[in-house]
Amino acid sequence: MKRAFTLIELLVVIAIIALLVGILLPALGKARQSARQLKDQTQVRNIVQSMVTWAQNNRDDYPLPEKIDKNGDTVTGTSADDLMKKNDTGNIVSLLIWNGNISTELAVGPAEVSGSIKQDTEYEFSKPKLAKAPDSALWDPGFAGTPKDKTKRRTTGVGNQSYAHVAPFGGRRTRWGNTFVSTEVCFGNRGPAYTDTKYPNSGRWTLKSGIEGDASDTLAIHGSRNSWEGCIGYNDAHVNFETKPDPDGITYRRTGSTTPLLVPDNMFVDESDDIAGGSSSAAGDLVKLNNNNQLIRPIYEVTGSGTGIGPKFWWDGLP
Repeated sequence: MKRAFTLIELLVVIAIIALLVGILLPALGKARQSARQLKDQTQVRNIVQSMVTWAQNNRDDYPLPEKIDKNGDTVTGTSADDLMKKNDTGNIVSLLIWNGNISTELAVGPAEVSGSIKQDTEYEFSKPKLAKAPDSALWDPGFAGTPKDKTKRRTTGVGNQSYAHVAPFGGRRTRWGNTFVSTEVCFGNRGPAYTDTKYPNSGRWTLKSGIEGDASDTLAIHGSRNSWEGCIGYNDAHVNFETKPDPDGITYRRTGSTTPLLVPDNMFVDESDDIAGGSSSAAGDLVKLNNNNQLIRPIYEVTGSGTGIGPKFWWDGLP
């Protein structure tokens, strides 16, 4: 005669299953997180390597739209200022896509959490409609580097790529190239905004309150809700998974007699006491163009003129 489970035995089995689920779920969550991190790290490495490949064929410069579109066939403008204004994130990444170095899919990180960043599924590899002279265009200018880009082919408030990079202007221009320096940040996951304008003596950077800082989507890409972590590429083509915005070994030199003179450099802050200093700044962002500290952010527009021309940065939450 077959014996059925008693109620107590059934409850014991259910309890054991619940216990196993409770043990396994956190492990599975960590495994998924590790997989996303590894995939994103590989993706950033592929993009940095594609930039290095580009540099090998372009006098050691990473993609610079101003040097490619001198006749103004893709984006209107041939004056020195107009050419430099083409160096926004959308045009830079679009150059890599157009030439087959990366795909539109690769431009969006596997750990992307923002609904404002989506793959460009309408990229035009031939005769892009938004180019000044579609038949002679050298990239598709409709690709949006940030959700705030202007005159792009996109849904309002949607960008087509996930990452940040060094701005190729002023004192940082020399870092936008194949320098082989292992401590020069060039490309990687974007970050939040901080209230600090220079290295805090406590060693702890304070996130800005609100959607730009402690509620930023960038914290959820790889980090937690109170700290940033991400994949960062360097100018010797290696990529690290960094657990803080001022990675070990990345420093800037301070002005004056403040000691120590060399302190950790936050990749998302243009430190006000950088020894390079200078009052020249880009309209709208007050970034000191003469500074050469580490600074990576997506660029939605380039403004100004002459020695004051420079980038306007986008960060998550910027309207």
